Amino acid sequence: MTRKRSLSEGLEFLLHNDRQRLIHGVLKGLYLRPSDSLYDDYFQDACLLFATAYVDFDREPLTDTEDFLHFAYQRIRWRLLDRIRRARWQADNNELSLDNPLLSETQKEILTIDPHSADPAAGAAHKEVIRQLKQVATPKQRRYLHAVFDLGLSDSEIARRYHESRQTVYAWRQGVIKRARANQILP
Repeated sequence: MTRKRSLSEGLEFLLHNDRQRLIHGVLKGLYLRPSDSLYDDYFQDACLLFATAYVDFDREPLTDTEDFLHFAYQRIRWRLLDRIRRARWQADNNELSLDNPLLSETQKEILTIDPHSADPAAGAAHKEVIRQLKQVATPKQRRYLHAVFDLGLSDSEIARRYHESRQTVYAWRQGVIKRARANQILP
């Protein structure tokens, strides 16, 4: 029966024999450089992941060091890759959110224009933004804009209506957003 190892033992094992190079190797493989703003955060996370791998390894890391280092490398790499993907997904999906701290009050106002408002200025501004979007959009993106703004359909309803997958409809929406930004129609 193997004895229970602790996280502190795992951290000591990491510091012994310059094993931190393993972590630098993982970060390099994930295209993270020391000049990146989050490099130190990912390095610290990787150190903790190394220690948890030390605790979870089913054999004795001191005697099966090579196997353990391979196990730790893979675990750190996959866990950090998951975190990076999650952070990118959150950033991508927060871009046009009203919670995004980078949006100015004017930009938030544009995003919250109610097309059915009794205020003629709000309706005119909404129509102008949609008109500009339709001018720069591809035919499929114009189909998406028509379905959303003229017909009031959700992405799932658009997918059913045009016999497309939801991923395709999502790609149309992302394309509209990219074109709108490239043409400075949206923030």
